[in-house]
Amino acid sequence: MSNSKPKVEIPNTPAPAGLIVEDLVVGEGQEAVSGKSVSVHYVGVAWSTAKQFDSSWD
Repeated sequence: MSNSKPKVEIPNTPAPAGLIVEDLVVGEGQEAVSGKSVSVHYVGVAWSTAKQFDSSWD
């Protein structure tokens, strides 16, 4: 698993109609369960502008 900020590329298609949740990398640690805390990295990018609006990496 990479330990650096990922590059998010927005495809030239209409935005999804709803939220899409997908495991991009499946780790080897304990499974996240309801009621427990987890630490994650994320990059938020607006589909309409392809501009980053937030990131835990910065």
